[in-house]
Amino acid sequence: MCRWFNLLLWHNSSSKSTGVSPDGAVEGRKLLQSNRTEHAQISPRLQTILQQVVDDVVERLGCVGALATTLENDKGLYLRASSFNVPPAQVQQFWTRGGLNPTGSQAIVYLDQAGHQKNVAVTAVNEVQVRDRPYSLSDTLYDLFRPAGDEKIVGQIQAELNIQQVVAVPFIVQNEVVGTLVALTAVPFSAQEIDFLVAFGHQAAAAVQSHYQLTAMEALERVIFKLQARMTDEVEVLQTVVDAVVNELGYQGAMVATLEEGNALPVRAYALEGSRVLLRQWEMMAGTSLISTDAVVYLDDDKYKDNLSVRAVKGFNGRPQNYLTSNNLYDLLRPIAPKAVADLAQTALGIKQVIAVPFFIENEIVGNLFAASRRPRFSAWEISILTTFGQQAAAGIRNARLYREAEEQRRIAEQFGRMAFSATASVHTLGNHIGAVRTYLHLLSGLAGFSTSQQQEILNNNANMLDRLRRASELLANLHEPWQEISDLPVGVNDCLVGALNAVYPQLMESSHTDNLVQEMGAHVHILLSPNLPPVFTASEMLTEAFRVILKNARDALREMGRIGDLWISSKLAVDGRLCITIKDSGPGIPKENLAHIFEMGWTTKEGQGMGFGLFWAKDYIEGLGGQLEVESIWGEGATFHIYLPVSK
Repeated sequence: MCRWFNLLLWHNSSSKSTGVSPDGAVEGRKLLQSNRTEHAQISPRLQTILQQVVDDVVERLGCVGALATTLENDKGLYLRASSFNVPPAQVQQFWTRGGLNPTGSQAIVYLDQAGHQKNVAVTAVNEVQVRDRPYSLSDTLYDLFRPAGDEKIVGQIQAELNIQQVVAVPFIVQNEVVGTLVALTAVPFSAQEIDFLVAFGHQAAAAVQSHYQLTAMEALERVIFKLQARMTDEVEVLQTVVDAVVNELGYQGAMVATLEEGNALPVRAYALEGSRVLLRQWEMMAGTSLISTDAVVYLDDDKYKDNLSVRAVKGFNGRPQNYLTSNNLYDLLRPIAPKAVADLAQTALGIKQVIAVPFFIENEIVGNLFAASRRPRFSAWEISILTTFGQQAAAGIRNARLYREAEEQRRIAEQFGRMAFSATASVHTLGNHIGAVRTYLHLLSGLAGFSTSQQQEILNNNANMLDRLRRASELLANLHEPWQEISDLPVGVNDCLVGALNAVYPQLMESSHTDNLVQEMGAHVHILLSPNLPPVFTASEMLTEAFRVILKNARDALREMGRIGDLWISSKLAVDGRLCITIKDSGPGIPKENLAHIFEMGWTTKEGQGMGFGLFWAKDYIEGLGGQLEVESIWGEGATFHIYLPVSK
């Protein structure tokens, strides 16, 4: 006995399409044919079970051979396992003589192909509901090979193998065909033997059904993981779901529409088996795109009352449907697409039924998931798994919207932070201008007491004072409009570090590093800034302020020691392409139990001093730039702050 895999039921690649007009349908058929070049994959578990079934048929019934196929969503019967009691070399000779190719895409027959209707396996499936017996019989081996191969040569093979009868038994689960078992025998089957084959068919059917259910659950698991990774973008969430419905579950098409303001149901994402070129052709024929303002249906407009999406959402007595099916693709597209175009697409794709599955967030409907199938109806299991996929879409929408709201709140907080910072900086600068003008006016009031040269020198500052008054006036105007943003520009990190350092240690502006200066500052300051660093896109005042907060924290830590310490400041370009700024002090450090809290708002160890806002704000601001602020410390040995910033593109 020998075994073959992927070995029978050849598809005649020269068989003609249905010839539906216009050309879009013919092109659709061609694309569908090209999409059938790869076999649907099955799990090793199912492969093993089906192989055991055909082995048992050959061994226990003494058959010449047996084959098992599965019926996939493209209405193709795919060979999955086979067993024969003929030596492999002899069988290979038969295939060579007959000019048959036992592997590849030709080893498939289709229920919806005109040239395949007399194939015994196809007949067993197509006539299962109308025959008195749950199987098909043939005395001709060629009926298994139709429409491929040479009928005369196949007849010779039948004689040499002494095959008298071919029997095809459908695999049926809950009135749904999921495959076939085909047996070849040298002696016509008795009624008892056929009952035995039917029993084997039930065993295989249960295995096939379990495989599909497990495959769907595994696909659902993958979708959930993907949604967790893409939870920030609502469109990506929805696209992930429809892609899985088509690519993982094997449906011909899928869409998601969400319920939006004004009771509108726009399509947000879609997927189609095969080429999108075909979809664009049909969209051109329909005069609109699936995702456009022209392709939106509305619950409150009678014009759309017969649309499948609207009917599913509105339901009965104000209660949405659990699901709604239709045998017409046009019901899903009406009245957006002309009926002729919808019918054309349905014929070309071979769609038999479409389904709308509403999904909910906390009992409130938020949208519909749609799927199109080549099977005549959706089984209870399919509806269950599609409902679960719909609820994953709902969960993804909820998470994406929560993230969007959180981002919006963060953006608003950042905006108010900028406004507050801008106002503080403006008030400080305004005070400087007012102080300078006040001093100048005081000098003018006593001008007579100065010498002629001094009077001229004072009067030469008149233009400067007028300019200060103009800038003070602009600052006042800005304070009346605090919502005006500080402009983001490419800024130099080193310039901001120097500005922050001068703000914390103004003595550095006045003298070189002398012993007196070190004593006055209470620290040895070590500066190592890499030149020619790429800029950061932000407001220079705010980046300077963030550095100032961290430097002030280091300065205060050094002052706590009561002796002169060290402060190191460095900048460089890290290996990952980000800027790395390090601020390190030799102060007392941060206790381990406090490390987790220093960036929390309102947390401070300085009772009566400060509000615990500075480090919280600095971290939030740096992270808002796409950067990171980290701290490490060993108690008694100082603290180190690492700042990572993305460079300006």
